[in-house]
Amino acid sequence: MTRAEIRTRKKNIRRKRQRAFRRALCLTGLMAVIVVGLRTASSRLLTADSITRPEQNHLQAASAVSVKQPIERHTSQITSELKNYSNMSKKAAKIYNNRNQYSETLLSAYLNNPEMEDFVAGYLDANLPQYTAQEGFREKELKQDFPLFLQWDKRWGYVSYGGSIIGLSGCGPTCLSMALVALTRRSDQTPADVARFSEERGYYVEGSGTAWSLMTEGAAALGLSARELSLDESVMKSSLDAGHPIICSMGPGDFTTQGHFILIYGYDEEGFFVNDPNCIDRSSKSWSFENLRGQIKNLWAYSSY
Repeated sequence: MTRAEIRTRKKNIRRKRQRAFRRALCLTGLMAVIVVGLRTASSRLLTADSITRPEQNHLQAASAVSVKQPIERHTSQITSELKNYSNMSKKAAKIYNNRNQYSETLLSAYLNNPEMEDFVAGYLDANLPQYTAQEGFREKELKQDFPLFLQWDKRWGYVSYGGSIIGLSGCGPTCLSMALVALTRRSDQTPADVARFSEERGYYVEGSGTAWSLMTEGAAALGLSARELSLDESVMKSSLDAGHPIICSMGPGDFTTQGHFILIYGYDEEGFFVNDPNCIDRSSKSWSFENLRGQIKNLWAYSSY
């Protein structure tokens, strides 16, 4: 074999090796793309199939306040704590300086839930008791599966209810409003609308608050079917699995010092998802059945007709 033939052969060998190397690189790149794609698809499937807390929907506003369990306070405690709060913000100072113009009930509610600061600071400027609801629901709220409405929202919180205001005593109408919006998408049943209905139909009982009959008879008149549930974790979960939110009447504990209503709309492995009409912070947590069981006095599941 001549030298020229040897050089040609070597060139051909090098070309074959280069082509093989390029094919190997292409195959490696293709395999990498396939692997990444499979991992991405797997991740998507896992996310879709996992039980996750619904995006809130929970929350209208992000609360940086950690709310403690509510307690009863006497007059001197209220004054002392308000004074301590007054150094924290201009609104807190305004509340303290005008404390004699507030009811102790409202001041105590504020101390139990500092999220209410803006609402309480604006209370003296509201035209009470002639105050009327300022606006209805926002479009974003009507699109949420289970929107959180706060009884002390300025849109309706200053509206009178049962000798008080919705911001203090309207937890029942606010919960029923949440259930109505979630199940019927009606935009004409704000907490103010339901509170007015409750008063007109006699569902507010002086000295006791909102009657349980609002949650059954009243709900039926507004277009919801209500079913009383037994206090059983599996029963509650079955109702929620069927898309039927639950309103609970609560006794003293994590949510109230006397009486309160909350709405439960889902659950995960950590506990139940709660919409507390009085608190953003408590609405951002999961609550175990063991924690809730001793505080629930009665409960009803809802569906639309």
